[in-house]
Amino acid sequence: MDHPQCDHVRAALLQALTNSHQPAQTPALAQHIAHCSACQDLRASVFQQLLPSKALPADPCALCQLDLAAYVDMNLDAGTHTAALAYPQVWWHLWTCRDCAKIFAQTAALAGAERAGVLTSIPVARVTPTNPRHVIGRLSVAPQVVARFIQSRALLGVAYGDETPMVLDDGEDNIHSFQLSVQRGGGGTWQVLVSVVPPVAGVAVITVGQTTYHVPFDAQGFARVADMPSALLLAGESAIAVAIEAV
Repeated sequence: MDHPQCDHVRAALLQALTNSHQPAQTPALAQHIAHCSACQDLRASVFQQLLPSKALPADPCALCQLDLAAYVDMNLDAGTHTAALAYPQVWWHLWTCRDCAKIFAQTAALAGAERAGVLTSIPVARVTPTNPRHVIGRLSVAPQVVARFIQSRALLGVAYGDETPMVLDDGEDNIHSFQLSVQRGGGGTWQVLVSVVPPVAGVAVITVGQTTYHVPFDAQGFARVADMPSALLLAGESAIAVAIEAV
């Protein structure tokens, strides 16, 4: 289990042993586990801890989808542990089927919004065949804040270390957490970093001042714009805005 995403899988799988109400399964994790034997072994080990006397479940999509809605409700209302015990075949299948995990994530997001009374405010992504991505998160920071952070790093660089990223903004939805940061590069330049946990397939649309960059996320969930002139950020006129688009 040496792939960086294995750490995300481990943390998500272990939610089944806790009373967490946060939906754990995601399409990105399912895609990884389906091709990672170490994570598959961990899934089996966690299942045996949950239900030591029960055989590993059958794994068809139809069996999972039959109780998927009930599993979502119990996950949100009673927690992952209770839901896994009540619907072990659903819990088991969602870890390796990207399609069913996507349905689960969407259903959980809608059910969570309904419980919070904000269902009518959820934006509907308009998907076309030529642009199948949709925005799952936004981050932004005002130009004066960017300049102040850069100036503070110049003063406190010795204490913080030049290699330490400075977090400018962060956020989350029901599935992912997002972070926008800057990091000193070489030759008086800076990097703008955007991260998503768990990782997604998609791009970060990063706008700095009047310039927009479309940067694909790597397998670890990072997108970065390198060699950004410090003068551009220190001018106090370049806001940073990020739209995180997932496939």
